[in-house]
Amino acid sequence: MIDRKTGYTTLLLDMDGTFLDFEAAEKSAFMTAMTRHGYPAGEREYAVYGEINRGLWEAFERGEIDKPTLLSTRFGRLFDALGIKGDGAAFEQEYQALLGEGAQLVEGAEEVLSYLAENYALYVVTNGVERTQRNRLRLSGIDRFMTGIFISETIGWQKPQKEFFDCCFERIPGLDRSRTLIIGDSLTSDIQGGFNAGIDTCWFNPKGKKKPEGFGRTGEKEAHRDFETGSLYGLKELL
Repeated sequence: MIDRKTGYTTLLLDMDGTFLDFEAAEKSAFMTAMTRHGYPAGEREYAVYGEINRGLWEAFERGEIDKPTLLSTRFGRLFDALGIKGDGAAFEQEYQALLGEGAQLVEGAEEVLSYLAENYALYVVTNGVERTQRNRLRLSGIDRFMTGIFISETIGWQKPQKEFFDCCFERIPGLDRSRTLIIGDSLTSDIQGGFNAGIDTCWFNPKGKKKPEGFGRTGEKEAHRDFETGSLYGLKELL
């Protein structure tokens, strides 16, 4: 099916921070796990974790570390920073189990996905943990809208690497890159990934962030469209 308004047939959808409210799920899992162990669980501790975690995910996106390294070290680093004596790797397993129960949706997610599924083939593209992501998609109920789900752990590459998208495209029957749009909240993962893959992009930017100076496509800019929306409802107007 080709959408008459835009010409797209296929939408690649990021999940965390775009359709699934990852911030809410992450904070709940973090606070619950820390409290269970009697560790300090306030805004300060959560902020320290956030800084460590972001740094590791950015290194992962750049291909500098792999997923197992990220997951096995982040809580160990947190405990070192906070002076806590604990097993970071074991804590990670408990945290992942709690995170997998976090099925909170971003406002408008179900309504907008229902609308989009009537006109496009929808595919999840995520760098999240396989078991955790699939469970959250199932619990939230939005997996029913998806034609397929691509997770970096299974693919063997991660967004924004071109190879991640090449692997996805090989598994989508009859895919036409010129009729494909990626939607996501991360400039470095989703939008840069779209640039690398040679497809159009839509930046979901509910907090009104500004793009870093110099961020954008290089070459063949006129061949692509790059959109931005501050609300998921804006996708209904765009698409």
